[in-house]
Order: sequence, then structure tokens, then C-alpha cells
Amino acid sequence: MGDVALYAIGIAGLAACLTLLFLGMRAVMDIGGFCAEGGPFEIRQRCPEGIPLIMVLGVFGLFGFGALMGWKGAVIGGVYAGLVLLAWPALFLSLGWNFLEYALWPPAPAQGIVWGWLIPGVLFLLMGGLPLLALLPDRRPSRAPESAELRRTRSRLVNAMAARAEQRGWRVETGGSTSGSAQADDLVSRLERLATLRLNGTLTELEFEQAKRALLDAETVG
Repeated sequence: MGDVALYAIGIAGLAACLTLLFLGMRAVMDIGGFCAEGGPFEIRQRCPEGIPLIMVLGVFGLFGFGALMGWKGAVIGGVYAGLVLLAWPALFLSLGWNFLEYALWPPAPAQGIVWGWLIPGVLFLLMGGLPLLALLPDRRPSRAPESAELRRTRSRLVNAMAARAEQRGWRVETGGSTSGSAQADDLVSRLERLATLRLNGTLTELEFEQAKRALLDAETVG
């Protein structure tokens, strides 16, 4: 069987086990939050039929299918290698929701808020939510690497700056260096920073043109 097929089985099995644990927990909480089966002692509250087996299969299946998904994800590579990590927040967020729901709306409404369920509910949500935030991709714009496009843009800007500078009697070398004026050197640096901001997406084309025009006009008038 192919790696992709086994990976898909891991996903399906993991989802099924998470569902079993979620529903099994709700069945136990419907009868007060505790139950027992077997043993030599007198049982105060028996579990709903089939729940002990469901919970055991859910727990062991969680590790088994999670291992399969992680193994085949690593073989396939790319983003698939890390998707199994989402099982952790999925487990704790779902169980935390159960705790919160039954704490605020218990089976016996007359008993009010059940603090013994509310506190672990908040803890479970934190245990699932914080890792989920850490797993989310970073959406911040990244600094663009030095490229031919950036060098061409810089060259065009320096040429434009040179034309402006000549009106004030500056001598500017368009190869990237300047002479005769520290002010001209500062202008080149600011123009290069604008070009970098445009290429990495911080400035739009319109914002870039407006900033460039304002900078060159200010230097000419000043």
C-alpha cells in the first residue's frame, strides 16, 4: 500500500479516535462525570453500555494512528510531516469544550455552575489553544533578498536622483557611490530603502511613487 494511502488511513483513524473520546466523555458527563465497571467493590454509578471499550479504543487508537500519520507524513515530506501535531490542540480543545459546556449548562440545572468542570475546561482550552497559535504560519512580510530587480530599481532611482542633484550643482556617480556632498549620499541611501520597502511588499506601487517623488522634490526645493 502506498505512503499516501497509509497517510490517509492515519488521518481517518486519528479523526475517528478523537470523535470517540469526545462522545465518550459526553456520555459519562451526562450521568454525573464518573462511572465504573468490574472489580470487587460495589459500584455506585455504572458506565453507559460500551463506553469503557470506546474510551480504551479511543486512547490507544489515538497513539497508533497518530504514529502512522507522523511516520508516513515524514516520508511524504513537506507540510504533511507536521500535520499530525494538530492532533494535540484538537484533543484538548474538544475535551475542554465538553468541560465548559457541562460546567455552565450541567445536566441538573439546579446545581448551578460546576466549578470542578469549569476549571479543567479553561485549562484544557489553554493547553490546546496556545500550541495551536504557535503552529500557525507567520504572516508577517519577510525581507526580500537582494535580487537583480532590486539592483535595477536602485540604479534607476540613483539616475533619477542624479538628474535632480545636477540642478543644485552636485556631482553624483550613478554607479552607486557619491562624491562632493554628504547630503547626496544620504539621499541615495533613503532612495535605496524605499526601493527595498517596495520590493518586499511593505509599500504599494502608488505609495512608493508618492514617497519617491516627495523625497526628490524636497531635496530639489531644499
